[in-house]
Amino acid sequence: MIGAPARARVRHCDRVLARAALASCLAVYVATFSGLSDNPDGEVSFQTTSALWREHGFALAGTPEADGIAALVRSGAPDAPPARRGGPGREEDVFGSPGIGQALAALPLYAAGRAAALAAGGVEERHSRTSRRGLGQSEYFAHLFVGLRNPLLSALTALLVVLAARRLGVERRAAFLAGLSYGLTTFAWAQARSWLSDVQATFCLFAAFHSLLKLQEQRARGPARPLTLLAFGLALGWAGLTRLSVAPAVVALDLAAARVLWARRGSARSLALVALPQLACLAALLVLDHLRFGSVWETGYGAPLPGLFGGSPWTALAGLLAAPGKGLVWMAPAVLLFAFGLARPRRGVERLWLFCTLAVFLAILLPAAALRGWHGAWTYGPRYLLPALPFVWLGVARALERARERPGLRRLATGLLVLGLLVQVPSALVDTMTFHDLAVRAAPARWTAPLELPAAEREARLFERIQLDWGFAAPWAHWRILRRRVAVGDEVFPVREIFFVDSDEVLEPTWERERGWNHLAWIDLARRLSGPTWPGVVLAVALAGLGLVLALRALDPGAARR
Repeated sequence: MIGAPARARVRHCDRVLARAALASCLAVYVATFSGLSDNPDGEVSFQTTSALWREHGFALAGTPEADGIAALVRSGAPDAPPARRGGPGREEDVFGSPGIGQALAALPLYAAGRAAALAAGGVEERHSRTSRRGLGQSEYFAHLFVGLRNPLLSALTALLVVLAARRLGVERRAAFLAGLSYGLTTFAWAQARSWLSDVQATFCLFAAFHSLLKLQEQRARGPARPLTLLAFGLALGWAGLTRLSVAPAVVALDLAAARVLWARRGSARSLALVALPQLACLAALLVLDHLRFGSVWETGYGAPLPGLFGGSPWTALAGLLAAPGKGLVWMAPAVLLFAFGLARPRRGVERLWLFCTLAVFLAILLPAAALRGWHGAWTYGPRYLLPALPFVWLGVARALERARERPGLRRLATGLLVLGLLVQVPSALVDTMTFHDLAVRAAPARWTAPLELPAAEREARLFERIQLDWGFAAPWAHWRILRRRVAVGDEVFPVREIFFVDSDEVLEPTWERERGWNHLAWIDLARRLSGPTWPGVVLAVALAGLGLVLALRALDPGAARR
């Protein structure tokens, strides 16, 4: 029975250990984060946050970037960012399509960036004299601070992995290693560098699951605490506000919560406290959709794009799980340890985890497999599977615990974790935009699509081939790009050397941000804006030191007795 009792296992030293995982992951993320937005979705989301602060509304306006985005949308340009014109009476307004939860969550960081700008006006002024991809630039420090949202949320997810593993009964060292490995040996690191909403949706879903584990512990002792019930509901509601496509996973966790709450003398009051925040978030979304687009059924993305569901679901499934350039087993190799963590669940908390993991994984995987763009476009790893990854990683935590007593499993786990780290490092040293820019331009030298097909379909087919080909596979092509940069010291890349294509063509990155190390925030600040790099270095070193101190303190054999 899902609602069977479970004994609470989280103590003060476990929370200290979880904070050590957070600080350690955040140190790496801060050292390698991208700073400015790396994709159109991220910039549109930022401009929504900016408009909320400056204009007290959702319409994009008032900055060079917002005005440029709005002009592209009004002109009907096929390559316009993800935004659209308003509904009746608001046709001249332009609103962002990405979830409003992403924009709202960034407001505190945006405010901090505005405050930092007051102390470094020279950097802001120099930034405002530059342009990017044809649009003027503004609000440098606001961008910089909002860019820390995904690193922070990814590190917080690693913290929750440690706590959830301890609630499952995983011993302390294995739980800590699980949190670190989630953050540093999976594509969660690469996604932490991005500006897309997958990271926030992942955090919200897993935060809800952690609250569910707490609810089960509380129900075993008596009534569930109202704050835990509200936290569970708010996390799921905010997940929907952030990324509507995770709605099936939200439903799966709601069903699990209903079973937990009703298993032992449940009450309608408990269910009401769970439902209230979710209904409030849903009501807010419907009202805002009506105000912006004239209908509660209009989300801002409009009708499905042509060919959005036109691909093969079997190719998509195989690609999401095992494609050389995107597959889960390559972008998070230690996920294979999940099979060793599936010892027969004996306690209610273990059965609850297994139910939630399978339900969430299927709720995330199957809709993604229905998409023609199952690969997630110009991103590193199968980003659509990210919301399911921390759930699966608890199985890895259980396997790491078993590995202490099984030498063969320990060697396998060590190899997979090292391989995972080798896969993630090049995602930070060579920006995924650089890789995809070169790969897309090199692909026609390897393959040709029938000319009678529409241009968009030809491009889609070539892009899919890139993900399925070993010569173009992202981690290893990244390493070859890095080797060329270090050995030769230029930005001229022979197609034959990088992608193993029989061609004498050489390519250079299209945009300045994609050249060299310019994609790293602290290097961009120093080179382009003559700003200081020491704050980033000091912050990263301080976080790493804090993580080490906290880990040593929590792993002290005497800590478990305190």
